Amino acid sequence: MKITQIKTLWPENEDFRLERLDTGEEYIFIHMLTTASLSSDNGISVCPAGSCICYEPHSYQFLAAHGKQGLVHDWAHITGDFHKIALQFGFQFNQIYQMSEGSFITEIMQAAELEVLHSRPHAEDICTMKMTELVIKMMREIENEKAEIIMPEMRSAMLEVRAKIHMDYSRGWKVDEMAKLAHMSPSRFYSLYKAVFGVTPKADLQVIRLEHAKVLLAEGRRSVREIAELVGYENEYYFIRAFKSFTGKTPGKYTRI
Repeated sequence: MKITQIKTLWPENEDFRLERLDTGEEYIFIHMLTTASLSSDNGISVCPAGSCICYEPHSYQFLAAHGKQGLVHDWAHITGDFHKIALQFGFQFNQIYQMSEGSFITEIMQAAELEVLHSRPHAEDICTMKMTELVIKMMREIENEKAEIIMPEMRSAMLEVRAKIHMDYSRGWKVDEMAKLAHMSPSRFYSLYKAVFGVTPKADLQVIRLEHAKVLLAEGRRSVREIAELVGYENEYYFIRAFKSFTGKTPGKYTRI
């Protein structure tokens, strides 16, 4: 992959209008910092600041300023196997993406622009990494924006519940018991917990139990059976299996490190 041209924070006046019937052999990536009219597979649309699109080779392209503020955008022309990067991370060509926070796009493209400008050793490799980073971060932000919006007070309440569970980690918690602490139904608690912490309540509890088990094993004063009971495992076999899955070692081998 090679960036043949790249500009960031590039201004145009209010009369700016660009139309390409065929974009040729290059991919053209555009990040708008002002409202603009953009073409996509769905036709021409007026798109707000933060809109992005990447035209694949031999596409129709239309771009025009919208309003007296003119047009400011980041753009890059790319050749080579950019499609492989896009395919790997689910990025679609000729589709408009709306980014509520896109400052990272400008920052990444500015770094790539300096590499192209100065033609330093391995500049092409660095540009490939930068465009890969850009695609990954874009797709991650899009997934985050699709996720449930959690109000700060709800997040704070979930943190308090989590702290109570972790303080009593050896207890044989069930999800409905956890949910009662939050005054929620088990299903609502489960989905919200996973949305806030990125892990299920049970999996999170297991991690805190095993972290405590590591400390107790390192002290060397108790048997594996005793530690299993102390951290909330009724069955020693299940504890050993969980510990090995978590650390890559059995409790016995862990104590000999």
